[in-house]
Amino acid sequence: MSKKKTLRLTSCIMLVVAIVFVLCALSAPNLGRAFYIGPFYIGAEVWRTFYAAYGIIIVTLFTASFFVKNKQ
Repeated sequence: MSKKKTLRLTSCIMLVVAIVFVLCALSAPNLGRAFYIGPFYIGAEVWRTFYAAYGIIIVTLFTASFFVKNKQ
């Protein structure tokens, strides 16, 4: 299997997992526990931001897999 196909398959699987994860995480009413990192409070709104960033990163990786050149 070529590098391009392997990367595309891996990124497609990661995209599906990310979609399921984000949908399940956002459907939870409390969105995980709130905690503090030093003076910073990590609550539900910050969790939503983390989940959105995770989704954006995974979609970017999936899109980038279409631009990989085969070296031959």
